[in-house]
Amino acid sequence: MKPIKFNSNCKSNSYPSHFELLNSDYELFRGKYFTDKCLDVLKTIYLNSQLLLTHSATGSLEIIAKLLKLQIGDEVIMPSFTFVSTANAFVNAGATPVFVDIDINSLNLDIDLVEKAITSNTKAIVAMHYVGHPCDMDRLKSICNKYSIYLIEDAAMGFGTSYNGEPLGSIGDFGVISFDITKQISAIQGGLLLVNNKSFVEKSNEIYHNGTNRMLYENGDIPYYEWVGEGSKYQMNELNSAFLYEQLMNANETLCHRRKLSVMYFDSLKDLADKGYFNLMAQNLVSDNVHAFYLIANSKAERISLQNYLKDNLVEAFFHYVPLHTSSFGIKVGRYIGADLTVNISDSLLRLPFHAGVTDNDVKRISTLIGDFYNGE
Repeated sequence: MKPIKFNSNCKSNSYPSHFELLNSDYELFRGKYFTDKCLDVLKTIYLNSQLLLTHSATGSLEIIAKLLKLQIGDEVIMPSFTFVSTANAFVNAGATPVFVDIDINSLNLDIDLVEKAITSNTKAIVAMHYVGHPCDMDRLKSICNKYSIYLIEDAAMGFGTSYNGEPLGSIGDFGVISFDITKQISAIQGGLLLVNNKSFVEKSNEIYHNGTNRMLYENGDIPYYEWVGEGSKYQMNELNSAFLYEQLMNANETLCHRRKLSVMYFDSLKDLADKGYFNLMAQNLVSDNVHAFYLIANSKAERISLQNYLKDNLVEAFFHYVPLHTSSFGIKVGRYIGADLTVNISDSLLRLPFHAGVTDNDVKRISTLIGDFYNGE
């Protein structure tokens, strides 16, 4: 019986030839040949955004923190059920993270609590789209407009998904996408910053280009570029871009496979869920689900037992985030609005193998094992 890994290395048949091409001509490296080719593809998806390929989604968030000129005393609202990068980018700038509980259906921000978290110090709200399932962006935009605060989309897991026909990341003032090795489309390590608020386009380019006005130079507006402000080395490595390009070209096939797996898992496990053994994601999320498939057990002990049972049968499955507001550093630097849902979900959520190497038979085997666990076989 073969092991079924939780995740799998991304494959790229073209990467060796892409590397050889770059290695053959220094000008291709200097001219960011594959970065430009990736951006050409991405511009067909994100039609109205300024796009900057970065070394990580974390780096993209750090640029946003600089753009907003965050400082000590400022507050940024975000879910507690997220990765540490969502908070670190703003904490590093001196801001206080205000963690908000999540909604049971989407596991995104509980928007009923968001407005209660706003103070005169609130500068932004981070809409983290959990596993690429969209937040209610209409309500969040309305709240941000009401209080004149910025809306940031952490769509790290959201490539290939949308809200009312608009791709995630392109709706708020800013958005970030991750192309990490764990994501559905990967550069091995990389990210994308989307600047949707046009008033920040020029400044974002300055920060992105080490604090220089290189964009104006590249556009032919000035004869040379110079240091004009703060910034850093945020660009994606050209070798990562060379890997990402094939991933983007094959994105439709990859995303279709994951959507098929999502529907298969749901259909295979629905009867068990209907019996009350566990909960599944809302059915309206299933057909466009491309990042992860999870179930929610009835307790932490049950989740651990199921996880160990699958492991004993050579299937890897993992829980997700430790809530940031319960972590040692989160307690020190932030505050929390809400009840216990974030903690309960963290304790009981289990993610199943969900990647390009998972086959139809793998889904059947995993679903059968889950059934055997709950039926005591």
